[in-house]
Amino acid sequence: MGKLLNEEAVLKILNITDFCQLTKQKIPQMISLLDKMEPEVAKKALEQFPYFADAMKELLHDYHESLNKAYETNASSVESYYHACSTMIEALQKKMEQDGFSFDEIKYIIEKMKEIVDMMDKKDSENKNFIGNMAMIGGAVVFGIGCLCLGALGSLGSLFHGDSTD
Repeated sequence: MGKLLNEEAVLKILNITDFCQLTKQKIPQMISLLDKMEPEVAKKALEQFPYFADAMKELLHDYHESLNKAYETNASSVESYYHACSTMIEALQKKMEQDGFSFDEIKYIIEKMKEIVDMMDKKDSENKNFIGNMAMIGGAVVFGIGCLCLGALGSLGSLFHGDSTD
């Protein structure tokens, strides 16, 4: 491993003047630098870890709220779409209840009803894909934060136990 980063270099990379200015946006970057820092600098940076846990909780909470809002918006949109389709089908059904339609006219109405059902099916598939993608993104975020935490703990262990891979 090359030369370890001193405090001045770390602060410059993080674009802060001291470790008290760490924000939740800068924490992942700081964690990625831990194994490249001088041990004393890393220990000083790690004194901010009570804040780190709170920041991670806040990030997860914010992300959870974003997912919930996206899901609610999607659910509302889908519900509105289904309602509009159902209204069209009902109107076509009422039309068919009237007398005097030829076979071709009835066939046309049935085809239109089928088109609407197909549109609803397509919207249902899109909705399931949306929910699946949201779940995958949520899982990836939680996994990523877990990896950051484990990486930080690994760096902490090697710093405090004197392990080095120089």
